[in-house]
Amino acid sequence: MRLIHDNKMITVRNLTKSYHVGPITVPVLKGIDFSVEYGEFVAIMGPSGSGKSTLLNVLGILDRYDEGEYILNGTLIKPLSETEAAYFRSRLIGFVFQSFNLLPFKSAIDNVSMPLYYQKVPRRQRDEKARRLLERMGLADRIHHLPTEMSGGQRQRVAIARALVNEPPLILADEPTGNLDSETSEDVMKIFSEINAEGRTLVVITHDEHIAARARRVIRLQDGRITNRNLG
Repeated sequence: MRLIHDNKMITVRNLTKSYHVGPITVPVLKGIDFSVEYGEFVAIMGPSGSGKSTLLNVLGILDRYDEGEYILNGTLIKPLSETEAAYFRSRLIGFVFQSFNLLPFKSAIDNVSMPLYYQKVPRRQRDEKARRLLERMGLADRIHHLPTEMSGGQRQRVAIARALVNEPPLILADEPTGNLDSETSEDVMKIFSEINAEGRTLVVITHDEHIAARARRVIRLQDGRITNRNLG
């Protein structure tokens, strides 16, 4: 594990990523450079096919990159083994997805507490923590409901609670309001703003200008390259 003196949550330098389709190599990320400060709220925008979801997968250590550097919380990611990568994901990153990614046969409290189960936290402790987070999300009356018994907004709040249960310093969200109406989207973004105000770093992938406007800074992608890093 290679530690690097770096005072930022995320540093990306000349990062490239390609996919191979038979004999064809398809470049997706083409020399990406940017950084994210601790406690910053950044939106990454771009049209379909711009590479933003691929970039999020790399930032979340869900996918390997080809060349360049990705430094997360002072650690160079590329040399990590699969075991080390899994450890970093579970301790440093909370994920929120457009499709919620909840287990349909598990209640809200079980979905939220699941990451703690894999860390071998005792049942009572993980249930207490999950319950507190669900209450904070305004879901005190939905704790034992299945995802199919909840609205899209309620399911996304369960997903946010699950992302927070390990108290990670970084939250990565991929189109978190993509399946929600405008009013529910606004409620979700208010929660994100509150999370950020508590000191957590947020990186949100979105195609919605109104959602991006809630961030402190907007990074725009086009054809696998950053076109600007303007303030939001």
